[in-house]
Amino acid sequence: MQQSIAIKRPVTILSRLRRFAGLSAATILVVIGAALAWYSLAAFLRETVEPGRHGHPGTYIEAAGLDIHYKSWGPPTGTPILLIHGTLAWSDTWYEIADRLAKRGFYVIAPDLPPFGFSERPGDGDYSRKAQAGLILGFADSLGLRTFVLAGHSFGAGATLEAAFAAPDRIERLLLLDAALGLDNPAGSSMIASLFGAPVLGRALTASPFTNPLMTSKGLRDFIYDDRIVDAKRIALYQQPFVLTNTSSETAKWLAGALYADESRSLAADPANYAKFDRPVVLVWGRQDSVTPLAQGEHIRSLLPRATLVVLDHVNHIPHVEKPEEVADIIAEFAGSLGGQETPLPQALLRRTH
Repeated sequence: MQQSIAIKRPVTILSRLRRFAGLSAATILVVIGAALAWYSLAAFLRETVEPGRHGHPGTYIEAAGLDIHYKSWGPPTGTPILLIHGTLAWSDTWYEIADRLAKRGFYVIAPDLPPFGFSERPGDGDYSRKAQAGLILGFADSLGLRTFVLAGHSFGAGATLEAAFAAPDRIERLLLLDAALGLDNPAGSSMIASLFGAPVLGRALTASPFTNPLMTSKGLRDFIYDDRIVDAKRIALYQQPFVLTNTSSETAKWLAGALYADESRSLAADPANYAKFDRPVVLVWGRQDSVTPLAQGEHIRSLLPRATLVVLDHVNHIPHVEKPEEVADIIAEFAGSLGGQETPLPQALLRRTH
């Protein structure tokens, strides 16, 4: 009787590599999952202060049904200038130009536009341009401002422009600082939006880079030309609102419903609205902007019939932080031209253009 002998096949190098790659991928996924869980837990432990007037001390006013935290500088009798911040900023991050404008007699007001800062967040999690524009106009209503100078920075410029297009008769002058309007892709990214829209995953993904205090320094340095400006005091200033409850969850909703959302039907996405906007506009742009390159500012200027582009050298994406004296001068010259001059822009401002 012949006995069959099993022959073992030699393990090939290719199969070993495949096994190793599979183990490595699994290990990487476990490490990533553990890191996300850790940062999510750290956010949960950190985020303990209630948003709105029952949490952080400060000045609040009810607007569009929400407690809106805001800062104001200068005499209420002065020309009102409403400042709208960008991503992960809040009212006090305007202090350098606000102080300078207040000393010149302007009434400067900066709200915390949720989900950022200390304001109460909307219960429906709606952070679309339309909703944010309604909040800006509602905030102005609550303050009794019929007309005002409106300025918006970076992503906040989208809601700023949406408000200006919705109520052009209320806007005396419009300023856009390194505006991030996404005109080349108003449809956003549904895939990324769905990731941040998933409650547990979205919170974890947001708590790792966006609302992680360990990343504040790097984030500011990426957006600022001169790293020396990013000192401990400034880092701590940007980190202050990270203690509010559900900051990571609400920021995830903002990422899903605003930054990566489809805004193609918004007023600010329609070139026709730019063409018919007849108010004077000044665009302030950093020549070295690595987030919204100067070409984007030039494109926006070409769409607006009464727009002037002022370019600042050695400035990246946050001009009011990087060159506060120059930006305050530009705003003061622009807003100061409200005193009955026929020309849309004062000559001093025109000489700044490049």
